[in-house]
Amino acid sequence: MRCFLTGCALLFLSLPTMADPVVAPKSQNEKELLPASLLQISETEAFSRYVFLVDKEQRKLSVFERNGELIQKITEYPADIGKMGGNKTKRDDHKTPEGIYFLQERLSQPKIPFSLYGALAFTTNYPNLFDKRENKTGSGIWLHAIPDSVPLTRGSRGCVVVRNDVIKKLADYIKLGETPILIFDHVDYVSKDEHDKRRLALSNFVESWRQAWETQDIEKYMSYYDAGFKAPGFNYNSWKNHKKSLKSKYEYIKVHLSQPYIVQHNDQLLVKTLQRYESDKHIDYGVKTIYALKSGDSFKIIREEWAPFNQNEVAAAIARENSMTASSNKTQ
Repeated sequence: MRCFLTGCALLFLSLPTMADPVVAPKSQNEKELLPASLLQISETEAFSRYVFLVDKEQRKLSVFERNGELIQKITEYPADIGKMGGNKTKRDDHKTPEGIYFLQERLSQPKIPFSLYGALAFTTNYPNLFDKRENKTGSGIWLHAIPDSVPLTRGSRGCVVVRNDVIKKLADYIKLGETPILIFDHVDYVSKDEHDKRRLALSNFVESWRQAWETQDIEKYMSYYDAGFKAPGFNYNSWKNHKKSLKSKYEYIKVHLSQPYIVQHNDQLLVKTLQRYESDKHIDYGVKTIYALKSGDSFKIIREEWAPFNQNEVAAAIARENSMTASSNKTQ
């Protein structure tokens, strides 16, 4: 193991039929660039190896894939967005939200009418944690299709919309609950060198946080947290006291993290990893999700979430880890 419902139907307005927007072919230079916000796609098989990026300005949806430790764009399609410009802030503003979301549930007929949503729809988790923190309202933001007779330029009530043939292709890339869809007003691209620099900086942030936790350096560990930090059942002060209490009980702790997802949206950062926690009195394994906001030149964690991982997959992961360790010892 690596170190480890209310859908937003399109508005049926009397607008002239227009041709679908054309996605320009990628230039050789563009192929060499990487999205500034998509810094790392986890190699952990428990997560999705694909990420969707929506560029509202260009009206296109791109699919990026993990290829070893590299990230590459594998396809892109024209897409429709909310009929009103700007970032969604409230219910019925007919704007498409901008942020880090995950595709949650697959819907098809007879649950959804074909005339509104085409053959398939995938729900998202809007409003996400960052949205709720900003008191944004509304729901029912989906990725869905429309019948071929409907123009893809009409504008939705906030959903991201593609053609029927496209949604069927996209379905092959979606792992429910795990595949991210990042929505931007405009997607910025950077050189590989700059991309590596940004990825390394945030990887170091995660690793430094992990080391402070593992060494039980409480003051340094808490320096990574925002004063408004919350976790289920905790705030900043109770979290700090909780960690102090564990330090007094445990002789040691070890924290192993799998290669994480690292995705950023402006000042928002989401890190998702498999976490194996071990002490002299307790062992657990699960999915850790970290939410952080930019603070000066770094980030501060505003929330952590943890969920237990499937026990069969835990056993398999530990067996792989032990096998890799044994193999490594033989070659040393």
